[in-house]
Amino acid sequence: MIAKHTLQNGLRIIGQKSKGTLAASVLVVIKTGSRNETPKIHGISHFLEHMCFKGTVRRKTAPDIARETDSMGAKYNAFTSKEFTGYYIQADKKFFDKSLDILSDMTFYSVLAQKEIEKESGTIIEEINMYEDTPMYNISDIFEEILFENQQMAQSVIGEKDVIKSITSDVMKQYRDKYYTAGNVIVSCAGNLPDDYTNRIEKYFGDVPEGADDYAGKRTNKIYNQRVRLSKKDTEQAHVYMGLESYDVNSPDRFATDLLATIIGGNMSSRLFMEVREKRGLAYYIKAVDESNHDTGMFTVRAGLNVAKTEEAVKIIRNELLRAGSSIKEEEVKRAKDYIFGTMALSEENSINVADQNGLEEIIGGKALTLEERIKLYNKVALDDVLRVANDIFKPEKLKLAIIGPYENEQKFAKILEG
Repeated sequence: MIAKHTLQNGLRIIGQKSKGTLAASVLVVIKTGSRNETPKIHGISHFLEHMCFKGTVRRKTAPDIARETDSMGAKYNAFTSKEFTGYYIQADKKFFDKSLDILSDMTFYSVLAQKEIEKESGTIIEEINMYEDTPMYNISDIFEEILFENQQMAQSVIGEKDVIKSITSDVMKQYRDKYYTAGNVIVSCAGNLPDDYTNRIEKYFGDVPEGADDYAGKRTNKIYNQRVRLSKKDTEQAHVYMGLESYDVNSPDRFATDLLATIIGGNMSSRLFMEVREKRGLAYYIKAVDESNHDTGMFTVRAGLNVAKTEEAVKIIRNELLRAGSSIKEEEVKRAKDYIFGTMALSEENSINVADQNGLEEIIGGKALTLEERIKLYNKVALDDVLRVANDIFKPEKLKLAIIGPYENEQKFAKILEG
């Protein structure tokens, strides 16, 4: 059962108890990310995430935080996306209070010293360099720039080097004060939780300042002219993203779209894996994924392809997408359901996965669901629903393509999209 509670300051608590584990996981997730950034502070959400590990008033330095967390034998980390930022600790249940203490302290009371910011900016710039030098990572940012062109959703999470160098302690504190407020925060916990876990969370998070801000930058439905973007790089493998917008987190069709993604490229028996990799040997990796956001979604196929046969593979991917609405069979839907049910069941074995699932779903405006509730919704999806969704999403004029590889002729690939 998923239990929900709201503190007086507006901070929400989501808890899912399980006695079948010795661990208790806590995720603090804040409703802000690169989508909330203006060009002058592009990258600040991710930068602030780094800085929350660099010292607080009570825990003076990064080693102080690391030693205390390591002494628990805990798994801990943080992450930033376009729409949220999260900090988590997974530890033995006896350290539940200490996990809360550390997370509340570093998330809301980090010093954000200018000296540490200047030092950490170098680390982030090297992280940017790593992404730019790693096509498998960089290709997603290139694709999203043309999918969400001229909107804040198009901004990369990691930011721009010049901006990172310019961010000061005062600017970062202003950003934290605006978005790290109780109405923007969910504490999601799962595992072997104490019976009074909500009271314990209130002890450590009850003083978080009130306030909430909506996401910045309203979206448009405009289809932009640029459908293909090539990033010329002398690589041994071409890295490709093809896709289009899909459904938001509250759409009843997102479950049918998940099944569609599984059928097309979700596993090793999927259509694209069998056709592109197994039958033709054109790719090392190929995968279809559907991602839901607060007011939009993104259906993508990503692949690492033989540079000499990229055009052939792109044609196959396009054709598989466009024929899905007339060719998917009942048995494929059943296999996709069985696959998804199995992966969800395995995910439930880890309390941090449960805390993530519940917290991230709620923070972008959805509803946290138990495994049984999710299975019920997938089981409601019929073959006709999957076919209808495929025909609704996969319009040839909406397809977009990004490629990193030794290519310069965008028009050649644009013609493939047009058919």
